[in-house]
Amino acid sequence: MPDRFSFKPARDVDPVEIVAFWRDNDISLSPTDTAEKLRAAARVNPELFIVATEGPSGAIAGTVWGNFDGRRGFVVHLAARRDLRGTGLGRALMDRLEDLFRERGVHKIHLFVEKTNLEVIGYYRRRGFEVRDDLVILSKTFD
Repeated sequence: MPDRFSFKPARDVDPVEIVAFWRDNDISLSPTDTAEKLRAAARVNPELFIVATEGPSGAIAGTVWGNFDGRRGFVVHLAARRDLRGTGLGRALMDRLEDLFRERGVHKIHLFVEKTNLEVIGYYRRRGFEVRDDLVILSKTFD
């Protein structure tokens, strides 16, 4: 992977820039993906929310947001800038997150893939993830 990337906790990056990065790089945003909500979320497991930056400008090159509930790890918003896909940046972000999960004793990692993004399934399978067909995801939104 190119040495041109630096990795830092998301709390050290302007959340407005992170949200804009996601919007520009194919991450589906929800009403909770705002700068204010992101700032609060970055304080929960802050070491698991990683931003890759590039060059002297510090432009965001990628993100991975991990969560840990005390038993399981969760991966949220893995994204590499469009022009950097295929460079190993996503792999480097996931490697860092998985190492941090292992340090915490995480036994199982979960992630969700939207049906509009199924082409990433092969990537995750190569990383050792298995597609589950024994679960149904239910969500509830509060006003």
